[in-house]
Amino acid sequence: MEGQFSDAEEDVVLSVDNLAVKLKEVTTIDSDIFKNLPCEDAEPQDSGSDDTYSDPEDDLYLFEDRGIIKQSSGMNSQTAPTRHSSFQPNQSMLSKYTSRIHVGAFQGTSNEVKKVLDKSDRRQDAERTKMKDKKDRATVDKVLDDRTRMVLFKLFRQEKLLKIAGNIKEGKEANVYLALSNAYKHEALAVKIFKTSILDFKDRHKYIANEFRFRHGYARRNPRKMVRLWAEKEKRNLERMMKANLPVPTPLEIRENVLVMEFIGDNYEAAPRLAQVTPSQSKAREFYYDLVNHMWDLYNLCRLVHADLSEFNLLVHREKLVIIDVSQSVEHDHPNALEFLRRDCREVTKFFRKHGVAVMTVQELFNFITDPTIKEGNKQAYLQEMLLKIADRNLDDLADEEKVQEEVFQNVFIPKRLDEVVHYERDIRRAKAGDGDQLIYKTITGLSATLEVKNVPDILKKDSEDSSE
Repeated sequence: MEGQFSDAEEDVVLSVDNLAVKLKEVTTIDSDIFKNLPCEDAEPQDSGSDDTYSDPEDDLYLFEDRGIIKQSSGMNSQTAPTRHSSFQPNQSMLSKYTSRIHVGAFQGTSNEVKKVLDKSDRRQDAERTKMKDKKDRATVDKVLDDRTRMVLFKLFRQEKLLKIAGNIKEGKEANVYLALSNAYKHEALAVKIFKTSILDFKDRHKYIANEFRFRHGYARRNPRKMVRLWAEKEKRNLERMMKANLPVPTPLEIRENVLVMEFIGDNYEAAPRLAQVTPSQSKAREFYYDLVNHMWDLYNLCRLVHADLSEFNLLVHREKLVIIDVSQSVEHDHPNALEFLRRDCREVTKFFRKHGVAVMTVQELFNFITDPTIKEGNKQAYLQEMLLKIADRNLDDLADEEKVQEEVFQNVFIPKRLDEVVHYERDIRRAKAGDGDQLIYKTITGLSATLEVKNVPDILKKDSEDSSE
């Protein structure tokens, strides 16, 4: 068995030797071929082998005996470069990047330059992310911004509004426009758009703060959300007043800060405000009598205080008064309700007194509205007795005394509950001494001058005693 494969091993050795000889013949290049080739100055060779640079283009071409460059026929073969830049020295080509190389000591950017660059970057970012122009968010007539226009467009598309004819009234909180429609029983409507972008009425907080209906918050820091709540508040106040049969516009629909309601007027002409009318003395007395009844109903039936009642928020339509602008009206238990009511009484008294009407004093009107002993059954009797009492007054004689009393009443604190009375011992002593009529809170708490509970108003009690005698 020995020597069985010896002939095969010799054949393998001979084949390898022959292959080596052939490869040597193929790879041998005549040195004379380099004589006719241009060459650049020789560079010193680096002793280190790790940093040796090899151009990949040098391996793509093989030289033949004739000294002509021939494309390799092996794998990954590529054509010879034909760009002009390929025949330029690398130094010329790379010289354009020299300005980006700084080998000196590093110096940071100064604070002034940083601020300028940051400001420029922020401005560019703002312009890049800006999707709309300022004119898209511009507000026309202080109420018609882009979002309000979209609300109106939706009402037009739903055919609830056909046209907005023009501006009827401009106020501190909203503008009112005349609109035409076929969707409601009234062809002419009043569209009240509350101001959002420019809040001229900046005292809204005191009308909403601590009110039960807004106990969950009212977005004081967000003007649009706050105005939307303001519009909803007016709609609810109008609905509550309508249930008490008070003369107010009928609310029809609300969208965001847009309130659609009944138009008060005839032949597309808005009813004038009371301040624009010069009524006769008899008509002024009628207006005063009706308004005093409305104020009592508003407080005792609706449990509301108008908080901005004056001749500017009363319309005269078909010889009757119509109450408007009730968005700021507050609940009767609001912390500032009595202060607002006292102010309403002052404005009403001042206006009708100026027109020669025999009116109650501010305190008398306030007591009439807040007296818990005055009910629906004896309200008219109380007013008749009070009107007879004030008919004999000489306004010139009582002017000075009335001014003093009104000034005191306007600035004194009015407690709504007995637990708010601070000096109750002093008040008890005054009542026992017969000076209980000067106590401000006795009427609103349902007490008499002797601080006893009463069931009948004092003026009616005297009449009943006189009739019994």
